[in-house]
Amino acid sequence: MVFGEVSFREPAPMKRPDSDPRFACVACQAPGPDDLPIFLDAAPADAIERHALSDTTVELGGVLLGKECVDPASGRPFVWVTQSLEAKHYANTQASFTYTHDSWEEITRERDRLFPGLDVVGWYHTHPNFGIFLSHHDLFIHQNFFAQPLQTAYVVDPIQGTRGFFQWAEGRMAQVGGFHLCAERSGRVALSRLADQLESLPGAPASGGGGTLSPRLEAELIKMMNRPAPPRNGPGGEALAFAALLGFLGSLALVILAAFGFWLRQVDARMSEQAEALASLRREVEETSPGRKLAMDMLLEKVGGETPELFVDRYEKLARSRDEARAQAAAQRSASEDLGLRVKELRATSAALAADLDAAKKRLSTYEADAKEAPKLRERVAELERSGAEQLAEIEDQRAILATAEGAKAEAAHRTLNAYKAAAYAGGLVSLLLGVATVFLYVRAVPAAADGAGRRT
Repeated sequence: MVFGEVSFREPAPMKRPDSDPRFACVACQAPGPDDLPIFLDAAPADAIERHALSDTTVELGGVLLGKECVDPASGRPFVWVTQSLEAKHYANTQASFTYTHDSWEEITRERDRLFPGLDVVGWYHTHPNFGIFLSHHDLFIHQNFFAQPLQTAYVVDPIQGTRGFFQWAEGRMAQVGGFHLCAERSGRVALSRLADQLESLPGAPASGGGGTLSPRLEAELIKMMNRPAPPRNGPGGEALAFAALLGFLGSLALVILAAFGFWLRQVDARMSEQAEALASLRREVEETSPGRKLAMDMLLEKVGGETPELFVDRYEKLARSRDEARAQAAAQRSASEDLGLRVKELRATSAALAADLDAAKKRLSTYEADAKEAPKLRERVAELERSGAEQLAEIEDQRAILATAEGAKAEAAHRTLNAYKAAAYAGGLVSLLLGVATVFLYVRAVPAAADGAGRRT
C-alpha cells in the first residue's frame, strides 16, 4: 500500500481552544504537562464512539482530520481534531485492522470533497476487549503511513469503555495521559455530559445533550432492533411438547389413582373398625339385657305410684342422652384417629424437609467452595485470553511482515540457506564415505605390497 511521497508539514499558528473564549474545553482523563496537547471536538468524538460500538466483534478504524498548530503565545505545538472519516474498504479481523488502497483512495476523495481545508492529523481504530495499546502491526502502520511529528493514533475499546491517544516521543510512540474535548461555548453542557460518558463517571446521564441518546445506548438499541426473531418450533418441537403433555397427564393420573386407592384403604379400615364395634356392642347388649330387665322391674316396683308410661318416657330420654354421648365419643375418637394420621404425615414431611435442608446445606458448602475458586479461575481465563490475544497479534504481525516485499526476500533467503545446509550435509556425507573407502583400499594394499617384497628377497 502506497500513500504517496511523505512531506513534513509546518504547524499553523493558531490560538489554543482552551484560550479562546468562543470555545468550551473539558479535560478527559489526566493530560500530563509534557504531553502533546490534543483537542478533540465533540462531533468527531461522538462519531468515533458510535462507529466503535457498531460492531464489537472485529476491529474498525478511520482517519482523524484537523490541523497541526502552534500556539503563538507559548510557541508550543498542539493538535486540533475537528472531523473524522470512517474507513469503508479495509482488511480487519478480531485482532487486527489494515488500510487498503481502496480505503485510502476513498478517504482522500471524501476529504477533498467534504473537508478540503483539513489535514490528516492521525488515525483511529478499535481494540474490542483488548485494552488500550499499539500492537506491532499498529506500530508498523503508524511508522510507515503517519510519520508526521504531530500525527497521533487514537485507540478505543468499546467493550471495556476505555480510550487513549498516542504521540511521537523521541522516535517512538507513547500514550499521553489525557486529552481535551472541546465545542462551541453554547454546547458546554452537552460537552460535560459527553466527557462524563467517556470516562464512565457515576451518575452520568444515559442520554447526551440536546435530547439525543448516548452512543453506547444507541448501539444497544440498534442491536435489539436488528436481533433476529427466535425460530418457531418445527414439527419436532410440537411432537416433543405433545409427548411432554402426555407424560404429565399420565403422571397426574397415577397420582390420582394412588390417592383413590389410599382413600379406599382408609374407608375399608374404618368400616372394619365399625363392624367390630357393632359386634362388641351386640354382645354387650345380649349379655346385659337380663340384668337390665331385672333392674327395670325393681325400679318399677320402687317408683310405685309412677305410671309405667312416665317411667318409659324418662328411660327413653336417658337412653337417647346415652346414645348421643356415645356418638360424640365415637366422633371424638374418629377425630383423634384423623389427628394421629395427620401427625404421622407431618412427622414424615418434617423428616423429609430436614433431609432436604441437610442436602441444601451440603450444596451450599459446595457452592461456597466453588465461589471461592471462581475468581482464580476467572483470573486464569482472563490471563489465557490476554496471552492468546497477544500470540494472535504477533502471528498477524508476522503474517503482515511476510506479505511485504522484505518478508518475501527473507523467506527466499531462508529457503536458499536451507538448500546450502542440505548441500553441505550431503558433501560431508560423501567425503566421509570417500575417506572410509580410501582407508579400506589402503589397508588392503599394504599387506599385498609386503607379500610381494618378501617374495623378491
